[in-house]
Amino acid sequence: MRQASQYGGKSCGPLSRKPGRRNQNRPPKKKVAASFAGGQQPTAPSLDRDQVERELAKLVTPVVCADVGIEPLEESERKAVLANFDGEATVRAVAAIQSRLDVATTTNWTQSTVERTLLDEADMPWSAAATAKIRTNGRLIPSRSVTQLFREALEVSAPNPDVTPIPLAVILQLIVSINTEHLQGEFSTDGTLDADAITRISDMTASLNLEQSLAMFRQIMLDEIANLQSNAPLKLETLQADTHNMWFSPWPDRVTDSRLGASPAECFNTANGVELIEVLVLGSIVVERAAVGELEYSKTDLITAGASAAAVALLFDHMALPLKEFKKRLAADRRRGEIADQRYVMTQCPFVISDNGNVLLLRYQWAIDRFFGSQLYWQTFFHLGPADAGSIAEAFSLAMNDMFERAAADVLEGIIAASPSMSRLIREPEMQSSWTERAGQTPSVCDFVIPSGQACFVMDATNHHLNFKLAQGLGTVEEYSADADASLVKKCDQIAKTIRQLRHRGDFGVTNNTQFVPIVIVPVNGVPNLGSTEYDLQQRTRNVFADLALTRKIYNPTILTLPDLELIEGIAEYYGSDSRDIRDLLGGWRHQSMVGMLTGKSPLSLQDFLDGNGIQRPIPTRMFAAQRKLTAAIDARRSERLALTPNTAG
Repeated sequence: MRQASQYGGKSCGPLSRKPGRRNQNRPPKKKVAASFAGGQQPTAPSLDRDQVERELAKLVTPVVCADVGIEPLEESERKAVLANFDGEATVRAVAAIQSRLDVATTTNWTQSTVERTLLDEADMPWSAAATAKIRTNGRLIPSRSVTQLFREALEVSAPNPDVTPIPLAVILQLIVSINTEHLQGEFSTDGTLDADAITRISDMTASLNLEQSLAMFRQIMLDEIANLQSNAPLKLETLQADTHNMWFSPWPDRVTDSRLGASPAECFNTANGVELIEVLVLGSIVVERAAVGELEYSKTDLITAGASAAAVALLFDHMALPLKEFKKRLAADRRRGEIADQRYVMTQCPFVISDNGNVLLLRYQWAIDRFFGSQLYWQTFFHLGPADAGSIAEAFSLAMNDMFERAAADVLEGIIAASPSMSRLIREPEMQSSWTERAGQTPSVCDFVIPSGQACFVMDATNHHLNFKLAQGLGTVEEYSADADASLVKKCDQIAKTIRQLRHRGDFGVTNNTQFVPIVIVPVNGVPNLGSTEYDLQQRTRNVFADLALTRKIYNPTILTLPDLELIEGIAEYYGSDSRDIRDLLGGWRHQSMVGMLTGKSPLSLQDFLDGNGIQRPIPTRMFAAQRKLTAAIDARRSERLALTPNTAG
């Protein structure tokens, strides 16, 4: 396979780190020697002080109070400060900051510019120090710190309209104090790491045996997963494209339950008593206003703008909470445990119902997810009734698994179309038909195989979302292990069985020299593609792939979310030519990741690999086309409603 540098013009350089990915006071990720899947057992990892310093220097870390020379405010002190201001006005001010950052993050990537502008506007004695930190490796306003500030403001919120609005400088001090709290730990009391802390981390990691090291590594992995899901940006265009493809396409042929209607959109209508397109019209109104800083809406305003009364009622009844109810739900969160990554109350209900009857949007990102993202599934599933055996809710859930598999297949077809070497997509029914030797003894195979010259991509899709505990940093290593074994390892077992059949039969262009690339495809809220999750999967599937690893013709298994796969489709289309094959990019990533493990490094995530090679993230034209179709349908329905008189609208 060709080297990936053909795609970006840069050789693979140091890994780039994403904001908020890890707590810097956790020991750095372990460097564990590893081989092909099923190969030699890793030795106990260790890091010397210089290695620790190099790892820490790469991290993008939140600005903490010690960085700028101010004293941090503890939680009780922060709440006392918040209680001095009008609660609703404070929430509105914080929402304006976060939505401004959300728009910058998902459009022109100017979030650091926004942060520096806010520091200039606040004009604090420590603004210059914070700006200098941002220009190097700092992040002033991580999303999860703002989420916690929302939480604290809502918890103490009380009407006090006669006081001066909360100053921007106070908001920024509260956020930096929360940053400090998030980064305090065993190795730091102020959120920074001094030379003594680095030495203690190095000594501690060197003292661990393999079992202890793996246990600590997996705990760090859980933190990474929850932190990434808290901070990962969503892009409106891709959400709208996925909504069109997933919800307005007819059910796959094998979905025959008449209770589900002709499409997921019809099932949404059945569950919620309002057409999905009407809800999306409302979503587009909210999103376009939020993008320019308008965050408060009345029922009349929304209906006048083209929303239906039924859709507006759905928003007020199921997407918004009055302050009193928010406080109850947030108190329940605190009873569950650490709240740094708990956000589900706010993502399910991203609107606060004000005393005047209007709703106030907390965050732009939560709005686009609520109207166009994964929340549509839960809005439908929970309103279809109990998910008992044979129920319509169970039928819907199973049917959406089929829709997810088809969505993955559509993306793979797009990748194949842009690849000079990928011949075609071979699906489960074709393999089973070809390999069934006796009636009633259908072989267990994976969902997809893509032959590509000397490479063969072997993939299985599972529409498996992380449960609420693991996604919010509340789960244990044992709970993750049970979840991963029941989903990811199970899928890897099917992949391994498929590879054995391919090698044994020599079908579909497979030869003794074929290199196999195992991939598990998961939804956006599934296990993310991180170096830590890949290493964990490699350890869990060591026995699954043990016999195949002896051939030295199989790469370590990896996980890709559906958005990851769509990203690969965009890259294949944008960069693809006879001399630039997406097969070589993927092969280069899998090769570099595995070689890194052999030399004592952690596996390389897809995003870090792309960063290291200077590769852009284009959206596939197929998805742009789907997004245009959805927005055209939304605009047409909105125009119809605007043509009605105010007395008949809704």
